[in-house]
Amino acid sequence: MTRIKRIFREAFVDFWRNGWLSVTATLIMTLALLTTGVFLVMYLSTNKIIHDLKDKVDIVVNFKDEASESLIQQLRSELMARPQIKSVKYISKADALEEFKSRPSVKVEVRQMISSEDNPLPRGLQIQSVDLKEFEYVSNITKNPIYAPHIDSSSYDDNKSLIENINATTKFAERLGLALSSFFMLIAILVVFNTIKLAVYFRAKEMEIMRLVGASESFVKTPFLIEGFLYGFFATVVSTGLIYFTINLLAAVSKNTILDKFIVRLLPIYYQEFWFIVGVELFIGTVLGLGASWLSIRKNVKG
Repeated sequence: MTRIKRIFREAFVDFWRNGWLSVTATLIMTLALLTTGVFLVMYLSTNKIIHDLKDKVDIVVNFKDEASESLIQQLRSELMARPQIKSVKYISKADALEEFKSRPSVKVEVRQMISSEDNPLPRGLQIQSVDLKEFEYVSNITKNPIYAPHIDSSSYDDNKSLIENINATTKFAERLGLALSSFFMLIAILVVFNTIKLAVYFRAKEMEIMRLVGASESFVKTPFLIEGFLYGFFATVVSTGLIYFTINLLAAVSKNTILDKFIVRLLPIYYQEFWFIVGVELFIGTVLGLGASWLSIRKNVKG
């Protein structure tokens, strides 16, 4: 226990003794973890919003009056056999009429013109998918010679641009977040590496004396690893505090603005995933700190 206490004391003393070097290394690592944390918050919230939006995106395939019920059910069964298809709802003429009359935009006189006896609305299939890319398969299958002659219209073309925009936005957000996080992580590794290198340089004579009096290699090197961990730990604390403060500040100042709806969606997701985000930041900070310290002492501390 005495040896462990001495190792930790050496690490803390060296951390504070380096002063501005420690502050610089911690701030750079904070930027890396801050970028990672913001990316995680944005990714989780965007993913949730897009998931909710995906649930509202569907394709409606309308059939001509001469299409048989068996043909419609055959297409429905074929679509339901696909694992990525979430649901395929059959819309009868009665269902279509009920939905049409429930629309607030439909004028009263127009509603009165259509009755169950004189119903020109088509039967159809309302299709929802887990993966928006699956809608392309739906579009292709409706062009099959078996079904195409009996299909009156499909809403795929109308929703195609929306579907493509959702997929493109998701990919862009993921790539941008990963690129920024990787950039700041690389800088953090270089800064911590050189900080430990300078610490090794300043303590060269001290370490030489420690070896002469019989100190083991682990006793000499371990404080530097602990110092690297401290950079990651304090950077995690600072970045978590900044993200928490910023999100709550945005929630307060964004009321009745264009950002209000987004922040209202983001806050519950952030609180729900708070410890997961902190855990990821701490893990990355620990890996960066320990990794950079290990590389530095391996190269600059002679065993």
